[in-house]
Amino acid sequence: MLTACNDFLDEMPDNRTEIDTPEKITKLLISAYSQNLPILVHEQMSDNVTDRGIAYTWDDENCRDAYLFNHTFSTIDTDSPHDLWEQNYKAVAAANLALESIEKLEAADSSLDLSAQKGEALICRAYAHFTLCNIFCQPYNPQSSTTDLGVPYVTKVETTAENQYERGTVAQVYEKIAADIEEGLPLIDDNLYKQPKYHFTRTATNAFAAQFYLFYGKYQEAVTHATAAIGENPSSIMRDYSSWKGLTGGDEYTSAWVDSKVQANLLLQGIHSMSGRMAYDSRAVHTYELLVETTDSRGPTWGAGSLIFSKYIRFYGSTSGIPSYIFPKQMEYFVFTNEAENIGYAYILNVAYSVEKTLLNRAEAYTLLEQYDKAATDLSYFYVASNARAADVATITGFYETAGSLYKKPMAPRFTVNAGTQENMIHACLHARRILTLHEGTRLLDLKRYGIAYTHVNLNGTDINIEPYDKRLALQIPGLVISAGMQPNPR
Repeated sequence: MLTACNDFLDEMPDNRTEIDTPEKITKLLISAYSQNLPILVHEQMSDNVTDRGIAYTWDDENCRDAYLFNHTFSTIDTDSPHDLWEQNYKAVAAANLALESIEKLEAADSSLDLSAQKGEALICRAYAHFTLCNIFCQPYNPQSSTTDLGVPYVTKVETTAENQYERGTVAQVYEKIAADIEEGLPLIDDNLYKQPKYHFTRTATNAFAAQFYLFYGKYQEAVTHATAAIGENPSSIMRDYSSWKGLTGGDEYTSAWVDSKVQANLLLQGIHSMSGRMAYDSRAVHTYELLVETTDSRGPTWGAGSLIFSKYIRFYGSTSGIPSYIFPKQMEYFVFTNEAENIGYAYILNVAYSVEKTLLNRAEAYTLLEQYDKAATDLSYFYVASNARAADVATITGFYETAGSLYKKPMAPRFTVNAGTQENMIHACLHARRILTLHEGTRLLDLKRYGIAYTHVNLNGTDINIEPYDKRLALQIPGLVISAGMQPNPR
């Protein structure tokens, strides 16, 4: 409990081991991938869940605090802001230690070439800071990011706990992420990896870069990296749902979703999270009312219930209560640290990047570049792979022009989105992404980026109205970090 901000930022992955061989550096880089992502808290903060009522208890305090937008989370365990901060800065520390060790080894032996390890370390460092920025900061935008608080961008191995870290601004963090991506990507060598789907391969790195540059407002760069990852026409490498026809249960569907042999899966991450069980066991869940707005909804070329995703929704609930409807993509693996005491960690395997996610990022970038035919082509690849029909610009925009508030929530973005065709095509991208990424927390990032207002029903009290660019959408940094002297997020 006396841990301060500097302990999070300075802690070495293993301060007992000297990293003095290429093999040790390669192994160290496994620790440069954070074991905690904001899947649970971001999903609970989004409009993908709603309160089932007082008949249900908040079995997980992080779910309660996230859904109710409590200023201070009551726990420091798995899925909490404390753990998100700590685990991602541990990943940064591992990346920085690897980079320092590479520099020392190459200086001592000019015959060594550790460029592949350096590339992975730089990309892991960029990704961890990108994750932290998405959790604890407002989204990047040209109007306010030069003053919005960022997160400390740590680039050196620290040997003392007396360092003072400045948060800087969101714009400064994005500049440093871009620099690490631009230096690291050309160095990536897939031959370094024994299990490439769990590492930033060249393909996975391009997929990450496509998302980052989309969020950064550099849309042509987003298109370039997305195309490098998935090609012009990715239909042959997209997820094949026809192979699911013989599957009989949720665990089998989950195994198919996270299968490392599936070409559509570009980066898999094993993370500590209760999200696998809280998708159906929380008080706030994806209910039938929300089902008809998301996974079971109509679209430009499909009717309610016809998309492949709706065919594998499972039902959980008591005989008299309000059920939850889930897409079974997060099977929990419980790892015991003390089996006698029934203590351990809940793990899930998460598809961090996929062909489909990258395709929708490119469709959105094309839309913001006003290249609507190309955006419609990409959306059609997604529709067809999901068992629907292809669509042209007129069909897509016509649907969202007349669909009403169910699929077209008012936006107030701090960047230019023109009314009419561009706005309607953006709604198509957000709608498709909401279907694809249910339970993954991604929806909150879209709500933040586009300034979409929404309400959390609170059946125990007053409803919670979230306004565009609401200050509460940036989670408060951990209390122990604030106590150590770091500037908190405004409230």
